Amino acid sequence: MAVPRPASSILAMARQSLLARTLPVPSTVGVRYTTYGAEYQPSQRKRKRKHGFLARLRSRTGKKILVRRRAKGKVFVSH
Repeated sequence: MAVPRPASSILAMARQSLLARTLPVPSTVGVRYTTYGAEYQPSQRKRKRKHGFLARLRSRTGKKILVRRRAKGKVFVSH
């Protein structure tokens, strides 16, 4: 049968385990600058080539997308 430990020793063990954990320190070097929001540079040509109707027809998965969207009743099945 286990002998119950006093509450102070349990608290001491909990504090020790919490202090033993190390938190990652954020690096101050490596990233020179960040640009948020400037990633999207829209181009009609790229949009049509990647997501357009003819691009969908060229691949098997693209044809499946068109079939699913037609079955759902979408008026516009692609760009």
